[in-house]
Order: sequence, then structure tokens, then C-alpha cells
Amino acid sequence: MEPVKLIRNNSDIEGYIKITGSKAISIRLLIMKALAGSKIRFENLSDSDDVKLLKFYLSFFDTCANSRIAMIVDAGGANAVMRFVTAYASIREGKWLITGNDNLKEHSIAPLVDALREMDADIFYTEKEGFPPVKIYGKPLRSTQVTIDAGHSSHFVSALMLIAPLLPKGLLINFKGKPVSRSYIKMTEYLMKQAGINIELNDKFIKIEPGKYKLSPVSIEPDWGNASYWYELAAFSDNADIFIEGLQKNSIQGGVLLADIFESFGVKTEFEENGVRIKKSGNSVEEFVYDFSDIPDLAIPVMVTCAATHTKGTFKGLNKSRLKENVRIEVLEKELAKIGAEVKYSKGTVTVIPVSEFYFDVLEIDAYNDHKLAMSFAPLALKVNELKIYNPGTVKKSYPGFWQNIDNFGVEVNVPDGLCS
Repeated sequence: MEPVKLIRNNSDIEGYIKITGSKAISIRLLIMKALAGSKIRFENLSDSDDVKLLKFYLSFFDTCANSRIAMIVDAGGANAVMRFVTAYASIREGKWLITGNDNLKEHSIAPLVDALREMDADIFYTEKEGFPPVKIYGKPLRSTQVTIDAGHSSHFVSALMLIAPLLPKGLLINFKGKPVSRSYIKMTEYLMKQAGINIELNDKFIKIEPGKYKLSPVSIEPDWGNASYWYELAAFSDNADIFIEGLQKNSIQGGVLLADIFESFGVKTEFEENGVRIKKSGNSVEEFVYDFSDIPDLAIPVMVTCAATHTKGTFKGLNKSRLKENVRIEVLEKELAKIGAEVKYSKGTVTVIPVSEFYFDVLEIDAYNDHKLAMSFAPLALKVNELKIYNPGTVKKSYPGFWQNIDNFGVEVNVPDGLCS
């Protein structure tokens, strides 16, 4: 497969970026819309492949339920689609098979299935125990409480939260273990409250009252997570002035913490009326220490930043099993070794030992079909003469316009025909 080629033009960057809506918010609102049977339209939905896929399949649920035709949902490699649709299908009368590609079938769905079975859902594994695909005979559920292992994925918790108001007496969700990615659970809570649902959330449980979703037309805020690659680019630049439209300080996304995190790498954030402006300040630290328990999805771009800016990084609160689920820690270790950096893991902490000197004429990186890795390594184009990234089409999963956006920000981008939108 041909790589995308990024050729450095200069290290002074400035410009304007518009990022489409948050993928996480878009997914939750679409599930809420389907549960409410609403025809409401949301502005600035994420243009990611994951959201397009979810929207496509949700449009067929009513038809299949009414005709009693069994429906197959192929989530491809979209874990979020697999998990949210599994909970959604469990309370929709009908016959459903939820599956995905070979990679998705290696990601455990057992905590969610165990919880749904405790709620008396009719759900069965069709291949490997604990893993997709799953066959579901959807029906009304009447449980009043459930316990879920919240230490694997916030998707499992959020998926249960979203269907809870449709149960006759609501639902008490008890946590087994400390919830990961708590920022996403808080996001789900906020969106449900905005739609008129009563929720009580603490460290041990979530209590959700029965109710009907009352949705209003909203414009979905831009995806803060997708801004992380622009912060990286600013960190690697000599001078930077990048304006990102729509991002706000009072965001419900955990990604807003990027503004604080990247101050350690000499990047300053100015919150303006219509977005944020990020600039290179030059005041960077020699050692970076941060707890990523609530925002593990931001860790990868920050690790790459540490490796290439002579900054030792200590990343706390990273569950190894969750990192291994995405095979990202092994891939990151292998690819960062190409620039002389080391990645070590011990007792929930990842340590990045940076490269002492950084010079490459041509650097080749394999993204291993992982969208976050492809985009996290792309800003290294400012540090080398030519950067090649294999499997570039994977960015469509979350940020289809990435290669087009980064073009001309100090970088000339040559994208293989047909791989990226």
C-alpha cells in the first residue's frame, strides 16, 4: 500500500482550521434521537466514517423491527458503533446480529454483555465467548439495577446510561472497579440532562430516572480530540499561529485539557469569541508528568510530542489492558524506536525516554491501520525532510479531512489516489 508523503516546506506555520463536530457527542446524540423516535436534525455532525456508519444502520432499525426481518449490523472496525448499538438493539424488539471486522472481533465486549444479561436481555455470542459477533433478540427490559465492570471502557457505561430512561423504573448502574475515561461518562450525563433526564452520578454508581428524551436542535461543538494534532504541530514548529474555529473553553469534552497540557511544550492557547488561537511561546519543560486516567485518548499524541521535543514523559493512570486492546502501546514502542526514543510500562504508568538528537532525511512510519497513530505521527513532518506514513486512509475513521487540512501548514502532502477523501 502506498504511503502518504509529507515534505517539510518551513517550520513557521500559521493559518485557519475548521474541525467538524465531536465524534463522541455525535454518536450519543444519534442514539438518543433513535431512542426518542425523533426526526430532529443536528448541525455539524462529525463527518467521521464511524458516525456515518452508525447513522446508516440506525435508519433501518424501525423497518426491520416492524417487518420482523432479522438485521445484520456490520460495525467494521468501529468499537463505539459495536458497543452502543449492542445496548440499543437489546431493547428494540426484533432480531439483530452485531458484528465487525477481524480486528474488532478481538476486542472484548464481555462487560457490556454480562451487564445486559443481568438485565434479562436475550444476547448470545455466535463465535468466541466474550467477543463479537453477538446475536440479540430485542425486547423491553424491566430491570431496576445492574453492576458493570467499568474498568475496561467508558463505552460500556455510556451505552447502558443511554437506554436506562426507557426502562419502566429507570436504572441504578453500580460500578465494579474504577471507571476509565470518566470524561466520556460525564459527557453522556450532561447530554442526557440537557434532554430532560434526571441523573445522579458519583464514584460508585449512576442512578437514572425513567423519562422521555426531549431533544432540541443543536450545533455540535468541534472535536477537541482532533485538535491535538494541531497542538503537536505547533510544538514542533519554530513559530506558530493557528486559529481553530468553534472550540470553546467551556467544552463538555475532556480534550479541552489540551490547552493546559501543551503549555508544558511551549504552546499557548488564547480563547477567543469564535474559537481558539494556539501559538508557540517557547517556554517548555524538561520533564512532563500528567495523570491521563480520565482522558487516555489524548495520551498518544502527547507521547509522540515528548519523544520528539527532548522531554521525558511520565504518563500516569493508563491501564495496560486497555492500551493493549488497541495494540497501540506495542506499535508506539516500535515506531518511536525508529527515532531513537524508548517507551516503558510499569504499574499503570508509561514512561517515554526522548531522543537526544533528532535528524532524519527520510522517516517511514507504519500506522498499522490505527487512525490516532497515523495523525499523531504526522506532525513529525516538521522535524524531518520527508515523512512517509503507511495506511494513511485510516484517518477517515475519525478525521477524514486531516491530510487536506495539514497540507500547506509548513508541509506539502502527497496523498495516494483513492485512499483519503
